Amino acid sequence: MKKQLADSCPGYWAVTAIALATAVITSAAVTFIYHNLFAQQIRVVDMKGFMMNQKVLLSTGQIDEAQWLNNLNAYEERLQNEPANHVVLLKEVVLRNGKELHLQ
Repeated sequence: MKKQLADSCPGYWAVTAIALATAVITSAAVTFIYHNLFAQQIRVVDMKGFMMNQKVLLSTGQIDEAQWLNNLNAYEERLQNEPANHVVLLKEVVLRNGKELHLQ
């Protein structure tokens, strides 16, 4: 009876492997969720380039003042719609490793 019970239980190495796999999968999932939902992330925006582009379009007559205001409002709305865990900084301030938002 004892021999039959011992054969049906997993061995020491099997239990260790299952525990290790469970720990690795759980920690990877928690790290992924934390990074994507809660951790602060730096986003970079080229406000100077956008304003220069709008100035050129306005001065050449490709857009009028109403379109210019609409573009500015759309730009501001896009910045406001960034998730709460995203920090938006100007491109001139960030040296490297910031993901740039292309808000054209």
